Amino acid sequence: MLKKIVIENFTTFKDKTTIDFTATNYKLLSETNVGNNKILKGALFVGENATGKTNILKAITLLLDMLIGELKSEQLELMKCFYSNKKTFKIEYIFDIDGHELDYLIEYGNKAIVSEKLVLDKKILIDRIGTNAKIYFTEEKTYDNIANQILFLRRMYFDTNFYENNILLKWLDYLQKSVYINCYNRKIKVYSNNISMIAENYLNDKDINKINKFLKEINYGTTVGYEYINDKLYPTFKKEYTYIFVPNLLESTGNITLFHLIPIFINVQNNDYMIILDEFSSGFHNNLEECLVRYFFQKSKNSQLFFVTHSTNLLNNSLLRPDQIYAVSFVKGQSKLFRFSNEAPRESQNIEKMYLNGVFNDIRNYTKEFKIK
Repeated sequence: MLKKIVIENFTTFKDKTTIDFTATNYKLLSETNVGNNKILKGALFVGENATGKTNILKAITLLLDMLIGELKSEQLELMKCFYSNKKTFKIEYIFDIDGHELDYLIEYGNKAIVSEKLVLDKKILIDRIGTNAKIYFTEEKTYDNIANQILFLRRMYFDTNFYENNILLKWLDYLQKSVYINCYNRKIKVYSNNISMIAENYLNDKDINKINKFLKEINYGTTVGYEYINDKLYPTFKKEYTYIFVPNLLESTGNITLFHLIPIFINVQNNDYMIILDEFSSGFHNNLEECLVRYFFQKSKNSQLFFVTHSTNLLNNSLLRPDQIYAVSFVKGQSKLFRFSNEAPRESQNIEKMYLNGVFNDIRNYTKEFKIK
């Protein structure tokens, strides 16, 4: 599980910023929202438009894209802080894998990887500076003339399979099963050909039952089917008390988005991975959002949900712990984070109201009255 991430000079975050996913002393929702070794099963990031919420998700997916997926150098160049003269950015990822602490640090700038370091239980395994690296798996070994655009960590996995280190392989499995989805444009990234996360693969007699079982469990009032239209397979939707299946081409944004999310939520019962959701509030009713979040935390074991939304109804102590919520603000030329638990709200307090009143971050006072000229 992802325990902590530290970003510096990254996108809109100029200063060194630590995002901690370790549970604090709150007792509420401990059985559902906290996984092994007191690591939270995820976090919510809220804030006004263009404050930097999505950039936190980018920091998480960057590791997946560089280690498992594909990421072009021009994309990496755009991740340096827009508001800084520093030429490099740094990201440090700290994971807990079966009680073992795994620390991975990367620095990038000037169209090249500046440094990498992988530490497992305080023992250095990979230490890279520029195009030179040393590894300390079974014995010390030196490498030079390393490609400056590719993670040496990635090379070690493909070349050596991490020397069969079980902790590293379990960590990689956790990352490979992870998935990113932007609910606004339904852009989905799966890693290592993880087809079980792709909704279109469920359009058959066997797997469509899994979709409908989920819809029945959350009491959604809709059944999903499928049909060919112009030789292409499409999902269809039938509302309760009706007899017609409507193709997704004519369906609501919410229904289509939910269809794509269902496999991602179904699989948390038997697998551990990260779900990274941007624009979660796109097309969903408030009650449906709350239902999906509850489903995840109650069904998952050690999976984690990192998501962004503008729906303040999710700021609810019956749904999320205060240490699972971060407010993101853009203050004095850079993004800033504030963890709700730092304010130590009581379990009985209305944290939604506190947020809207500016307790956790600066809320812009928009114009309320407009004169007619």
